[in-house]
Amino acid sequence: MINILFIGKRFNTNRDALTEKFGRIYQLPYHLSKEEDITLKLWMVDYHTYKKELVQNNKLHIISTPVKNGMVFSQYLQENFSKNKYDIIMASGDCYIGLMAYLLAKSHKAKFVFDIYDKYDEFGGYIKPFGFDLFGFLLKKADIRLFASRILLQNLGQSQYDAILSNGIDAKHFRPIDKTEARTKLQLPLTQKFIGYFGSMEPDRGVQDLITAVNILRLQGQNVELLLGGKSDPSLDLDQAGIRYLGNVPFENIPYALAACDVLAIPHRRSAFLDAAAPNKVSEALVMQRPIVATQSPNLFANFPKQAIELEPYLAEPSNPESLARAIIKQLDQRHLVGELDNIYWDQISLVVIDRLKELYDAKV
Repeated sequence: MINILFIGKRFNTNRDALTEKFGRIYQLPYHLSKEEDITLKLWMVDYHTYKKELVQNNKLHIISTPVKNGMVFSQYLQENFSKNKYDIIMASGDCYIGLMAYLLAKSHKAKFVFDIYDKYDEFGGYIKPFGFDLFGFLLKKADIRLFASRILLQNLGQSQYDAILSNGIDAKHFRPIDKTEARTKLQLPLTQKFIGYFGSMEPDRGVQDLITAVNILRLQGQNVELLLGGKSDPSLDLDQAGIRYLGNVPFENIPYALAACDVLAIPHRRSAFLDAAAPNKVSEALVMQRPIVATQSPNLFANFPKQAIELEPYLAEPSNPESLARAIIKQLDQRHLVGELDNIYWDQISLVVIDRLKELYDAKV
């Protein structure tokens, strides 16, 4: 029996992995815990609230501890001196979570697995005290590194044992939904043409470019509106004609918001962070069977090469609203759907990790 501790960041991209069962922090440990010869504890590090929580989901035992009142540090001490010895300790979320996992792995004489779903040294909170590069240190010390994108693997991979662990989607959550059904549920007009974007709205996500592109189309006489969902950035003015802002849409309603759109946009600008990212928006749009427009971002070509080639007529120059407007109007007219993706669901993706973890455990014993 392989005993695993998985330490992850509870809140990410304005989503709560615990209550919404969202993303790799929840879905990967959950699917790993289904294996008969694996026992797994998920420890969530909470940077936002003050409440400790304990949850059980089938075989998966979950504990969430807040940082703000110091409970996370008392939990670290409990794990450090626990008689329940771990074979593998995994970290996913940031470098500080990675450091805790590394130190606990040393204490337990366990293997250390570092899951890198973003370029962590580009996070706003990342610092180098006295010039020490914690991210680089953890990359060197990890027995296996898992990367969310091919660019991250190419740039940061250390050995042949490293692997791609794509961001998956939950098959129970994302499914094709009729547009009329979706609009009725969200109380949206049935005849309006909607260009949709749902997610983070920091400047490099390109939402301002999308707003400008939709304004260009409206000035040309096109009957289009921008349907937005997510936590707004202070730099954006969403209180203007042509924008229907749904707020930070509850996760259970995201499939309906996607399905309500005529075209889904991925307007990313160029940045060190986003160029190496692995957003789920392409996978979600394909499952929802909605046309896509996007910018010529390196993360699109690296993670979805086949789909990027198919989308070439509907790709815009990054940071160019006029180019984005042309791509939108072409896709509204042609409504081109790209081919399906393989292995996009968590139950499929987790199988790769299970094999790697068993190899690592066998090498340990």
